[in-house]
Amino acid sequence: MNGCVFCLDLGNSRLKCGVMLNGELQQELFFSESNLVQDVQKALEQYHPKAAILSSVVDHPEELETLLAEQTFFLRLSHSTPLPIKLVYEKPETLGVDRIALACGAWALFPGRHNLIIGTGSAITYNFLNRSGAFLGGGISPGIDMRFRALHTFTDKLPLIKASTQYAFVGFNTRQSILSGVQEGALAEVAGMIASYGNRYRNFNVLLTGGNLDFFASRLKKKIFASPYLMYKGLNSIVELNVLDKS
Repeated sequence: MNGCVFCLDLGNSRLKCGVMLNGELQQELFFSESNLVQDVQKALEQYHPKAAILSSVVDHPEELETLLAEQTFFLRLSHSTPLPIKLVYEKPETLGVDRIALACGAWALFPGRHNLIIGTGSAITYNFLNRSGAFLGGGISPGIDMRFRALHTFTDKLPLIKASTQYAFVGFNTRQSILSGVQEGALAEVAGMIASYGNRYRNFNVLLTGGNLDFFASRLKKKIFASPYLMYKGLNSIVELNVLDKS
């Protein structure tokens, strides 16, 4: 479609937007929670997008949707939005819109292929899309930061540790032990899940994205496709499907 597209991704960790033009990311914008509507208004005045799509897994002001609907062709992503893929899920209304967008991004890049999309954000999500374009489901487990917080919250004496690439595999103190246990444990989980999918589906792509992308991508031995902007690719493909006949 002609004109740029705003792909807004409101997640648990960050509020951001991909400015897309002809299917390619031109700029990534970040918004503050306290000034979300004002920040988006400034971005609209600067870029004048033709269309906007919102993927939100958090509570956000109603004024945001009103603003976007007034100034763009606007879509609020949900399970009922027309999609380039099929949702084969017991209760699609319970499926996170972020997982839907990631699956659409994988389909935009690798149509007609089995795709395992792993999101490494606040939660680690496993999302399987078969070669027919059917989203079958997957798995959800705690992300790295959530694991650190859980150890601190649900024990009396373990400290709250932040992720670090500098740690010993065999932890020689409490901090090092937590770093090794959480990070190596998460890495072993992801590698094990990839292997388990491999036992069921011989040929499939592994796509990795999310806030902890670099940690996993640098350590996994399986050949993967690492994309920090897969969400935007998927959101843009949904806009193209819905706006194409209206351009």
